[in-house]
Amino acid sequence: MSKPVFVLLHGAWHGPKCWDRLIVELEKAGYSASAPALPSSGSTPPVPDLKADIDIIRSMISKLAQERDIVVVMHSFSGLAGGTALEGLDKAACFSKGLKGGVVRLVYLAAFLAQEGSRLFPPGAEENMKSYIDMWRLTASYAKGMFYQDLDDHEVAELAKDLQTQSLGSFQSATTYAAWRYIPTTYVECTRDRPATLIGQRRLLETAKESGTHKIDRIIKVDSGHFPFISKPEWTAQVLIEEAGREVRVIAQR
Repeated sequence: MSKPVFVLLHGAWHGPKCWDRLIVELEKAGYSASAPALPSSGSTPPVPDLKADIDIIRSMISKLAQERDIVVVMHSFSGLAGGTALEGLDKAACFSKGLKGGVVRLVYLAAFLAQEGSRLFPPGAEENMKSYIDMWRLTASYAKGMFYQDLDDHEVAELAKDLQTQSLGSFQSATTYAAWRYIPTTYVECTRDRPATLIGQRRLLETAKESGTHKIDRIIKVDSGHFPFISKPEWTAQVLIEEAGREVRVIAQR
């Protein structure tokens, strides 16, 4: 069987460039990866919700599923759009439509493991959200504490130059589907993430498992900050390849 392709979904304030180091490592191992630009980050004018992100994700994966199996990797905020966008794109559903591929595994990297109806902020929180977002967008020192905890200051300053604006409406948009209920799922917990975020990761896992049907079958811990694929690209690539390989072996045995 051919190797699955990785679809890499970036989080808030970032773009596809944040995946560059990881893509290099995946390609060294003979794997291909696609990293779409999600409109909730960097759009002018800003988008009102997550619909544009969801549409781009669905379009890319629907095309890939014509021929390829897919591992979807979500980082941070993209767990909301990614988890919603995959309805009907799992391997079994795609096979029933006569397609050769489909999504065989999800990997959440310190990402929002959101249940149906989840949103990051409630409607009416625009003013507080705006000041919060502007701090993240403009201040490299703030970005280090929030995003790049295990990187040196020089590297953080360079990474901060690529931070983008984030559409406020994307934080108020509610999810409608939870793909991790239906597709085998790996969660990567970053233990050097900021304390509140680490607590949030663990709480999301706990509540997801308690909420009913799920396919969360792997939890991996890594000694890294919020961006293991920047600080530890070789390690991240190895983990993704191992997770993809497990799915290929399972499918081959059926």
